[in-house]
Amino acid sequence: MTAQQRFTLTRADARRLLVRYHFRPASLASAIHRLGTIQFDPLAPVGTNPDLVLQARVPGYRRGDWLHAAYGQRLLVDGWDKQASLIQPEEWWAQAPFHRWFERRWRQHGVDVESPEALALVDQVERHGAATSLELGDQRADPALRGSWYGPKRSRHLLKALWDAGRLMTHHRVGGRHAYDLPERVLPRGASETDAADDEALQRLVVRRVQAAGLLRPSADGAVWSLPCPRAERDRIAARAIARGELIELDVEGMTYWTTPEALSVLEEGLDAPDDGQRGMRFLAPLDPLMWDRGGVARLFAFDYVWEVYKPQAQRRWGYYVLPVLWGERFVARFDAKCQQGTVTLLAWHWEPDIHPARLPEGLPEALQQTAREFLAYLGATRLVLPRGLGHEARRAWQRAVK
Repeated sequence: MTAQQRFTLTRADARRLLVRYHFRPASLASAIHRLGTIQFDPLAPVGTNPDLVLQARVPGYRRGDWLHAAYGQRLLVDGWDKQASLIQPEEWWAQAPFHRWFERRWRQHGVDVESPEALALVDQVERHGAATSLELGDQRADPALRGSWYGPKRSRHLLKALWDAGRLMTHHRVGGRHAYDLPERVLPRGASETDAADDEALQRLVVRRVQAAGLLRPSADGAVWSLPCPRAERDRIAARAIARGELIELDVEGMTYWTTPEALSVLEEGLDAPDDGQRGMRFLAPLDPLMWDRGGVARLFAFDYVWEVYKPQAQRRWGYYVLPVLWGERFVARFDAKCQQGTVTLLAWHWEPDIHPARLPEGLPEALQQTAREFLAYLGATRLVLPRGLGHEARRAWQRAVK
């Protein structure tokens, strides 16, 4: 293939590419390498977003395994990508545009990471080692900061600014709270040195965003393409990546998508085993990379997904923390659930309109039973509370899974 060759795919091809790319079973390290970035979100009714992303790809994954991968093995470090994310430590160099962007933004809000107060916090970390915001700086509240997102302590604002600017990193977490340390004490030797040109770093950020998603529309909304540069600059950088063969432009029935050579190559592989996409089932995270471009998902899969977690309860149609259910190359359902003290409670289960709960398609009950069993094992759950609306076959599949 030539570097700037434009490929044409059908929607069926695009669905097959995405399912094969994302859900080939992989080791934890391989899944991390394949995605390149995993969005972090602290909400955890059935595990955090990193948990849910990885359990859909890594056989035998258990809730919380990402913590050891990040803070024990250093396969991941806390950084910034689409939002707060987990990235590979060897790619820390590409964070530099984000760090500079955040530093400017904090300065506009009166917080300077070069101020004596900020430098004193860095010095405190250097002398005493990794510590949380409860142990660093002045713990007194500033009346001017009451009601702010980061709380009333000025030291906490400074620590967040230092983290955003790359002056401090997350060494580990204490009850979800960041324990801050110097980058050179968190990253592998030499990884904290960031002398790459802006274009190189931005190109890696653009390519990594596409890499995580598998297929991504340039026209996806701003939340999907949150980058430390204007969209016109992103397009220039993407054209550079296409010219170099690091990105490939696709036409999918009249819509432009970007993909990577690695993702496109899965269409050339003979992956016909059931677990490689034909009949396997996955419960997906609301912020799974496959779900980032919800307009693209609606176009390719005819699945209209809305995350209602921040809506008032009375305005929710589907539920609080709703997981899409992918069976083969189609979405068949979505469900709201929570896990507490070893009990999984399905608060609601919604079949897609083409699925009749009294007459499930052949193979679906068996796929559901297997996936439900794996999901319960991932959560360490031994008890189950089921809702109405499942239908007899699906209810029996869940009940058999828990046994």
